[in-house]
Amino acid sequence: MKSPIIEVRELSLSLQGKSILKRVNLVTHQAQICAFIGENGAGKTSTIRCIAGLYPPSEGVCTIFGEPSYGMSQHNRNRFGIVFDEGGIYSEMTAWEHMLFFGRLRGLDRSAIANQFQKLAHHFELKSNLPAGRFSKGMKQKLMVIRELLHEPELLILDEPFNGLDPDARIFLRDQLKEICLTQGTSILISSHDLFDIEKIADQVIMIQQGEIVANNTLQEITGTSEHYIVTCSNPKEVAEVIRQIEGMTVVSHDQHSVVFIINSDIIHHPLQTLLERQVEVNEFFKAKDSLEDFYRKTKQTAARNS
Repeated sequence: MKSPIIEVRELSLSLQGKSILKRVNLVTHQAQICAFIGENGAGKTSTIRCIAGLYPPSEGVCTIFGEPSYGMSQHNRNRFGIVFDEGGIYSEMTAWEHMLFFGRLRGLDRSAIANQFQKLAHHFELKSNLPAGRFSKGMKQKLMVIRELLHEPELLILDEPFNGLDPDARIFLRDQLKEICLTQGTSILISSHDLFDIEKIADQVIMIQQGEIVANNTLQEITGTSEHYIVTCSNPKEVAEVIRQIEGMTVVSHDQHSVVFIINSDIIHHPLQTLLERQVEVNEFFKAKDSLEDFYRKTKQTAARNS
């Protein structure tokens, strides 16, 4: 396996005598989108600031490209981009002036900056020549994301990047992140409250609560099929009664359109066939899929009980 892009080992952080992070561990790899989720104040931004080298760890270590983040060389700093939910905008500068300034800091020439900016500004529909201080929240967010995509980074760290974006820009950003991950091998660490968008693109999901990691799973593990089956039909009340009479099947719920049930797999091997044999008229039949939102809610409740 290739070396990790980001590696956090036993990270603890205290600020002004208050414990913020407690023995945090996480790893991201090339061509992987890692989602970092948790409620406000859980420790997401503090972890990201440690990873980016903005906070020195109280204990433990954070590395990017194998080098400790705090005090990192300029060479490796130029290999990643980072967008925070707030700040990072010079109010008196236009979008183009931002690109020119930050692009040159990263070693790009004017022509390369212009080409990349023209392409990205077109996709994000960022057309204003006004100073950035007069931009809306959404326009500022677009500007910061474009700025960090300008140099085609090997690693992209995003803290709440969907905030303030209109639906078209959100969809484009989501698709763009997936595209650069697939085609350029870019590693992405993304912190977001938007679980719907995260579920569309993430490979790995790490959840933090009260400064501690409470879950670290692949998206496939989270959204893989559950043990719940759903049958849609014209007479769900009657179908629910039929299912209750079948050994190895248990009705969970039913409404005007469908019945949800679980099975004992030692007894029932082919649930659809079993229903058809009982003369149940089936419109649709499928195994239920868990969502990232369900996982988040359950994990939060479990962590709260164990704290």
